[in-house]
Amino acid sequence: MASLTRPADVVEEALARVWTEAHREFGPDERAWTPAQVREYLLRLDAAQLDPGWVVTG
Repeated sequence: MASLTRPADVVEEALARVWTEAHREFGPDERAWTPAQVREYLLRLDAAQLDPGWVVTG
């Protein structure tokens, strides 16, 4: 039997993926990021929270 995927789990996984990718791309120290990099990171976090909300389970 397949395991049940809860929307919160999908969102959490997406946020973790964004965090990992941003730190790999921009560097590990968030204090050294430029304002444009911070803005890009925040936009990616917003998108990660919105996209999984469209998942329809049935």
